[in-house]
Amino acid sequence: MSYLEGTIGYAIRRAQMAVFEDIFRAFGEDRITAAEFSVLAIVADNPGINQADLALALGVERPRMVPIINKLEESGLASRVIDGRDGRTRRIHLTRRGQKLLEILKARFAEHQERMLKRLKAGTPDSILSDLWRLAGR
Repeated sequence: MSYLEGTIGYAIRRAQMAVFEDIFRAFGEDRITAAEFSVLAIVADNPGINQADLALALGVERPRMVPIINKLEESGLASRVIDGRDGRTRRIHLTRRGQKLLEILKARFAEHQERMLKRLKAGTPDSILSDLWRLAGR
């Protein structure tokens, strides 16, 4: 056992890698990444969200949204609509195809989450999530 294996940060990073690998397997046939799934889910819950608010919701820099939204738009899963009050702002919406795919992905994600929770011994899913959010500063 190395020093790093006894640290919270390293354990969280390795856990994150395992979670992302499982998500990749769950979404692989649709060629959707965890980040793209997150964008689809947030846009579905907030139709017409702009890029700045989307980046804020995900806790990332605004420029990181551009290639993700471009790919979702090119794939026919999302669209950008010019804001009628501010021509500089683009509102993001899911297409019907995007909505249908998101429903499929949510079912796969639920199975993924169940697999991940089964690996954990301590606590309930709610308590585990609560502890992780507390660690994140919320």
